[in-house]
Amino acid sequence: MTLLAPLARLARATLAGLARAWSDFWFQSSSTTPLEIARIGIGAAVLFHYAMATPFLFELWGDDGLMPRAAALDTLEDSWMQSVFFYFTAPWQWIAFHALFLACCAAFMVGWRTSWVKWIVLVGQISYDYRNSTIAYGADSIVACLLVILCLAPIGRALSLDRVRAVRAAKLDDLQAAVPPYAGPWANACTRLMQIQMVALFFYTGVEKIRGDEWWSGDAVWLALTTYEFYNPVLLNVIARQYWIVTFVTYATIMLEIAYPFLIWQRRTRPYLLAAALLLHVMFAVGLGLVYFSFVMILGHLSFARPEWLHALAAWWKRRIGGMEMVYDGRCALCVRSMAWLLAFDGLGQLATRDLRTSPFPPVPDTRAEDALCLILADGRTLPALAALRHVVLRVPGLWWLVPLLYLPVVSRLFGQLIHHRLAAERSRPAAGELSVLPRAPVQP
Repeated sequence: MTLLAPLARLARATLAGLARAWSDFWFQSSSTTPLEIARIGIGAAVLFHYAMATPFLFELWGDDGLMPRAAALDTLEDSWMQSVFFYFTAPWQWIAFHALFLACCAAFMVGWRTSWVKWIVLVGQISYDYRNSTIAYGADSIVACLLVILCLAPIGRALSLDRVRAVRAAKLDDLQAAVPPYAGPWANACTRLMQIQMVALFFYTGVEKIRGDEWWSGDAVWLALTTYEFYNPVLLNVIARQYWIVTFVTYATIMLEIAYPFLIWQRRTRPYLLAAALLLHVMFAVGLGLVYFSFVMILGHLSFARPEWLHALAAWWKRRIGGMEMVYDGRCALCVRSMAWLLAFDGLGQLATRDLRTSPFPPVPDTRAEDALCLILADGRTLPALAALRHVVLRVPGLWWLVPLLYLPVVSRLFGQLIHHRLAAERSRPAAGELSVLPRAPVQP
């Protein structure tokens, strides 16, 4: 009995330590940012990939195309391998589904109604793969696997229009309201699943490579570049004169793919392994033309980016841009709505706000309609409405999509006139319950 008691305590302590390690690995509270980056990239990649195939829709996936329905069904290994295309009977059904799929890919990319459009993207990806397996390759399988993880994950909570809608709703009630970023244990678990997916891919491909004689001899890269599919005469001319590059890249690829599954988890070695993996796929994209495959793999590898790296990048960007304070008229309903809209896209919190009615600032005159919105920079400069907006959209990443509206010559002029007239009309309208407004000097011609 004297020996059993210490052994029992040791066993309980060991099991408790293993349970804590398991919980820490899988279920720490974490943000969805790595998953959101993968969502944006995969949505964009799938959208571009299938949009480019639109002219060949019936040729690639139609019943009278390269793969008739009967032949496609014969390639399936079991009844669980399904495609919505197996149930279409009229051409309009192919067109309608393809249009819906592309629309959902776009919505998935920007994070609009993410909770349900992600499932349509997954069903569509699987349906295209199973309908014509002769044109599906490794990248399609990887995309499908990553989409399964993203469908299980609580995505759409950051870097998305769903997040913008939630923040805007809160800001409309109170511009100073703060919507805390989402974090949860399930987000961390899904991130771990994506990381394990990438580790398994690298380990499997590394093991397969060392089973081939061409990898042991150091000639594998040369043999790949001389095939019809990957033939690159410019690159071949360079490495033919410096053949040691072929040997180095061949052995370095094997070493990386074998070492990656073990060293990527270590805090000290992760930056080097991650940088090497990203460089490898850039080389695949440039040298072998595997752009789609390389882009998807890079997105998967980015799941290993530490949150502190992203926070440091955001802090560096804010320091580089400097402080920006947006002054608005709190009695102008359009101004308040515009501020709520701008702040909803300001995920980094770069914009400060000031209501000129409750906290006046001397350099901001109440003499022109467009001065209902203006921007005060860190160096003391003041920019009026349109110039303020042009300044902000280049420096707030969430507003970069507005750059064409504000910088293309003809479009920017029309958009600027629209903003001017809307603000002028709104500020000239008395606020509800007011008998008069503050006096304003006439607008100078």
